[in-house]
Amino acid sequence: MRLQKLGVTHVLNVAEGTSFMHVNTCAEFYTGTGITYHGIKANDTEKFNLSAFFEEGAEFIDKALAHNNGKGKVYVHCREGYSRSPTMVVAYLMLRHKMDARLAVATVRHKREIGPNEGFLLQLSQLNNKLAKEGKLNGEVGKLKTK
Repeated sequence: MRLQKLGVTHVLNVAEGTSFMHVNTCAEFYTGTGITYHGIKANDTEKFNLSAFFEEGAEFIDKALAHNNGKGKVYVHCREGYSRSPTMVVAYLMLRHKMDARLAVATVRHKREIGPNEGFLLQLSQLNNKLAKEGKLNGEVGKLKTK
């Protein structure tokens, strides 16, 4: 499996499901590969509340990166890799690396083109406002691994 060759230890599917808008994989798909799987059944629509899964996704990414004494690699994906999964990664950077929304989006865009839908952008803005009010944003990248 190509993911194993790339050293991926964990997969976060932010489009789990069986419709044409989703990616039909689950934990069984990765059985015997040594890859830990987590799926989130998210729709790529402006009305879908992806923010309800921000903490769950961030927790999985944290555990993935801490795996094997910090040598874990996590592959975060959705159907197109353009809206749902980038939104989840941006939320992770905000929640765990204290980046504001603009810096987190710019950090992800530096690696690839992304286009979270308007609803997801609004949810990231709301998260930004919440974290700012709580004093949990500092805009520093810190020791972030981006490879």
